[in-house]
Amino acid sequence: MGEQLNLTQFCDNFPFLNIFKAFRIAVQPARVLTAFLAIVIIFVAGWLMDFSKTVVVSGSTAQRDYRFSRLTSAVSYPTELHCFVSDPDRLDRFINSYKDRPNAEKAGVFNTLSNFCIARFNLAVISIPTLDFNSLISAVAESILALVWAIKYHTVYTSVFLFLSLVVISIAGGAICRGAAMRFSAGQTLGMSTGLKFSLKKFISLFGAVLAPVILIASLGYLIILLIGLLANIPWAGEIIFALSFAIVLFTGTIMAFVAIWAITGGTLMFGAMGYESSDTFDIITRTFIYLRAKPWLFVFYSASAVVYGAICYLFVRLFAFLMLVLGRYFLAVIMWTKAGRAETVSKLDALWPQPEFFNLAGNALEITKRPTESLAAFIVYLEILAVAAVVFAVAMSFYFSANSIIYCLLRKKVDGTAIEEVFVETEPAEQQEAEVIELSADAEQPE
Repeated sequence: MGEQLNLTQFCDNFPFLNIFKAFRIAVQPARVLTAFLAIVIIFVAGWLMDFSKTVVVSGSTAQRDYRFSRLTSAVSYPTELHCFVSDPDRLDRFINSYKDRPNAEKAGVFNTLSNFCIARFNLAVISIPTLDFNSLISAVAESILALVWAIKYHTVYTSVFLFLSLVVISIAGGAICRGAAMRFSAGQTLGMSTGLKFSLKKFISLFGAVLAPVILIASLGYLIILLIGLLANIPWAGEIIFALSFAIVLFTGTIMAFVAIWAITGGTLMFGAMGYESSDTFDIITRTFIYLRAKPWLFVFYSASAVVYGAICYLFVRLFAFLMLVLGRYFLAVIMWTKAGRAETVSKLDALWPQPEFFNLAGNALEITKRPTESLAAFIVYLEILAVAAVVFAVAMSFYFSANSIIYCLLRKKVDGTAIEEVFVETEPAEQQEAEVIELSADAEQPE
């Protein structure tokens, strides 16, 4: 008890140390399961939507990353996305060259975009502990360009998918932040259903706060700047109108840039605000704006600490999953000696379960002709390994929201002087409180 008290006092003297509690809070089963379900829903939605929209790929090089061919004179890109990111001026020629080829390969928009961004995410994570800032900046920049490609060339598809994803992330993120807030500040462990119930109740407020910056930027851009551009097309008078209105364009651009920067930074605090406060949309936006304006560098320091710690935790979780698969496969290889496929040229284990890689837990499937039962078994194994990979990303997602809840709480204490232990608790009917106490007691028995 004394050691715990001393640790608490030490964290009070150095508040940023509280961020290192995020991983322990994030791996609580209810929060990991919430994030896991959100990831599954998003990926299933993307997989279903890919039936309606495909991108152009270059055939035999579809599985290669363009980074490995940059040094050659004849650059070959796996997909139109890779071509857009590396050489956008060549994109039209790339599409025209491959789209009409007989037996051309097809890849869905979501499959292409998710594989690209996951690879850049892993690159960014590796770059943080190794202090490879060039690779970090490159990974972030290419991920942004990938989103630009999706919006520019697959506008309707991307808009629908982003909207659905934002709905799912808002609900899951709200539930995770609520659970993290109650655990960090009140020492209570919320069940999954309790967190989701709270998040659904506050969904409109949170979703409105998240969408507000996007709506504001779109409104200013389409209503003001596009109007000025339209008037500039008028012969003779158009250029005069454009010149006289150019100051309005600059002013509007300044506001949009400010809103965009605030959305990127303050958007992370909105979920924490909902987890801690009884907030509506306006209150969430106001609180995050005030805290960022009052302590911008403290927010940057807390966020940087969370990013470094989160990268290390993510690599640890991925290492755990990788070792689990590798060790299991090693002992299977000792006893599975039979061959697979119609030609029986490879071992049955390699056919059913490709060798896992650290950043590709599912491995690369061998291109062999399998028997129907082998194909079915390999597909089931593949789905199970995808579930393992989803758990890894679920922990990362849970850590993100848990860490931001802690950061919000620390900023609130610094700016408003609000105690860390203070968190909003709704007054509920006696029967509902009794049921929630039972759920809390059951979840508290689960090890963290």
